[in-house]
Amino acid sequence: MRMIEFLVEEPSAEAALHVLARKIVNGRARIKIINFGSKYALLQKLEDRLRGYARRLAAGDDLRIVVLVDRDADDCTKLKQTLEEAAKRAGLITKSAAAAGSSFTVVTRIAVEELESWFLGDPEALRATFSRLPQINNKAAPFRNPENGGSWEALHRFLKRYGYYQGSYPKIEAARRIAENMTPSANRAPSFSVFWQGIETFL
Repeated sequence: MRMIEFLVEEPSAEAALHVLARKIVNGRARIKIINFGSKYALLQKLEDRLRGYARRLAAGDDLRIVVLVDRDADDCTKLKQTLEEAAKRAGLITKSAAAAGSSFTVVTRIAVEELESWFLGDPEALRATFSRLPQINNKAAPFRNPENGGSWEALHRFLKRYGYYQGSYPKIEAARRIAENMTPSANRAPSFSVFWQGIETFL
């Protein structure tokens, strides 16, 4: 069975993808998630990691790779180019670089601006996770445009209003809990939809 390996930058993304990737893949492939500990470490080590995958693919492994990073304050176009060029130097073809109808082995994706944008993109998942939340107006901030910036701060402020996480925001715990209730097809964050569609191309 095909293996899809997800390269992520930090523990909350790892926690979320342990749930979300399995929902999306739904038994159609095996999954492995590799957490680099930071965005800096992922970007520094990415090319070498991809060269290792190139060797495995040349040896016949049925393997595909998804690289996921937060945009944060970076220029999205430049960050995407950095990911794409690492794959090119490693000798791998990405979805973005492949000619129409041609095969590829790497999908590079950016959470805009960060993982919590995806949680804001699924208000029903938030309500299922946190039972005291009221009906959420999708046309009100921060849900109207979940990728508008300051996502985790906006989410934390919203949850605090209804009695959750009055101190610090536990990103790993929250990511895992919210992901358990997310419905991929219902998410309103554009970068999540692109991420989901990228995985589907491997299946």
